[in-house]
Amino acid sequence: MRSSLLFSFCMPLLCMPLVPAVSGNHHRSKVLILGAGMSGIKAAQALQSQGMRDFVILEGSNRIGGRLLSAKLKSGHTLNVGSQTVNQGGNWVHGLEGVDGENPIWTLAKTCHLSTKTSDFEDNVYFLEKSGTFVNETSSVLKEAWKSLEAAQDIMDAHKNYSASVSLRDALSDAGWHPTTAVDYAIEWYDYDFEFAVSPEVTSARFARPFSTFWGAEEEMVIDQRGYEHVIECLARQFLSENKTGHINDTRLHLNAIVSEIDYSASEPSVEVTTTDGRVYVSDFVIITFSNGVLQRGNVSFHPALPQQKVDAINKFPLAAYTSIFLKFERKFWSFDHQNVLFVSDKRGYYIHHINYAAFFDNDPNWYVLLITATEELSKQVESQSENATVSQIMEVLRKMYGSDIPSPVDVVVPVWYNNPFFYGTYPTWPNNFTEKEFDDMIASVDGRLYFAGDSLSKKVVGYLQAAYLTGEAAGLCISGVEKSSSQLKRNCPGISLIALFVCLFLSVFLCLTNRLFACVTLFTRLFPCMTFADPDCRLQMT
Repeated sequence: MRSSLLFSFCMPLLCMPLVPAVSGNHHRSKVLILGAGMSGIKAAQALQSQGMRDFVILEGSNRIGGRLLSAKLKSGHTLNVGSQTVNQGGNWVHGLEGVDGENPIWTLAKTCHLSTKTSDFEDNVYFLEKSGTFVNETSSVLKEAWKSLEAAQDIMDAHKNYSASVSLRDALSDAGWHPTTAVDYAIEWYDYDFEFAVSPEVTSARFARPFSTFWGAEEEMVIDQRGYEHVIECLARQFLSENKTGHINDTRLHLNAIVSEIDYSASEPSVEVTTTDGRVYVSDFVIITFSNGVLQRGNVSFHPALPQQKVDAINKFPLAAYTSIFLKFERKFWSFDHQNVLFVSDKRGYYIHHINYAAFFDNDPNWYVLLITATEELSKQVESQSENATVSQIMEVLRKMYGSDIPSPVDVVVPVWYNNPFFYGTYPTWPNNFTEKEFDDMIASVDGRLYFAGDSLSKKVVGYLQAAYLTGEAAGLCISGVEKSSSQLKRNCPGISLIALFVCLFLSVFLCLTNRLFACVTLFTRLFPCMTFADPDCRLQMT
């Protein structure tokens, strides 16, 4: 008798209707992807590769590409040449092949026929401000400095297991590196600040690992005149429709859609996203690819607020300031063909690194271009002052190096990333005093509905383009796995709700324990096909 009562309670639960789909004037999709940089586009491609086509991509700007963005350098009035494309954001494919196989960005670059040239960061010449002379790495002062730094790095490599609280500065000091001269600080900046965008004082000795750890030390500079963003556009064209002129016009890509609010408070499995112009998008899942800089500023409100441990972790993991400044000249006033020139002065990192673009283009007169790097406080200063002020400061350095009669540039590109409201920075580096537990909190999904991807969220290669690619892919595959499990549940157990499933599972166990074997077997057989679920968190896939 009691068995029949349990069945009369349980079986209607197994047939409970699902929550109806949202109706009205809202945009409705299964998945909503916020951001059309590498993470967002790769997440969408991963979803479509698994048969999930019901997604919408929202991008706040008027283009796809994220922090891959090119600009045109115009010609001088006396040169009968065209404009040249330079990359304001990412400039290199960092690593080609190593212990983890081929770098997926290099694979994509080859697939998309991206033009690159090998960068040689040992092809250097140094200008010593104090003596007013140029030297190369065979000079005794450079050889001794590099020997000392590399000896310290060997000791650090042997140590490896530093605690989260140990900075690169602490580790270098313990290993015997104590910079005192302008040359010391110059090569230290070149080895650390130039790659990580921040100084050793704030960088983790344990986790701030170079890309070469996984994909080798080779680097390819992108010189493609379509810009580095071409790889993202190329990836997007694999699954987004385009018109006859090659312009992507897929209705699932919504540009100029600036997100202001993400509401996941509803009890039913849906998220409501509102844009600044009042559009409302509703979906079952959302993939958030905003930079940590955007999330830290609070320009997007979450309802309810994100878990406090996640917010705390995001706030401790900032994006750095890094600026690639391009100056084009009508004539080449430097006599050497080295790829890199370093200005060695008492001001650590002050417009120190100059890339000679002519070396990548066989001294083509179109490419009398210098790329000059600014990091940290200098980068922030560059963004806050006028372009003329920046050019004046750089020209003062160049005239110390090459003489007072060198020409002024005919064109300049000074990117803005740290003060750009779509990014608030360039790329992250793992800071010291940031633990693996905090990293897990930062990357975790929320409520089985909000997923996160971006270059901050790969424990392996924080800050590199491949981090954005891999975490976008992981988020897309994760959601497709959850959705497939849900679809399997609906096929095997039409109309079942999760609450009903677990209630009835409990009842089946109760029947077994009370020797109602026939009822137990019958009910459990009914439930068994419903018992396989994908992990809704998928954190392990994100690392």
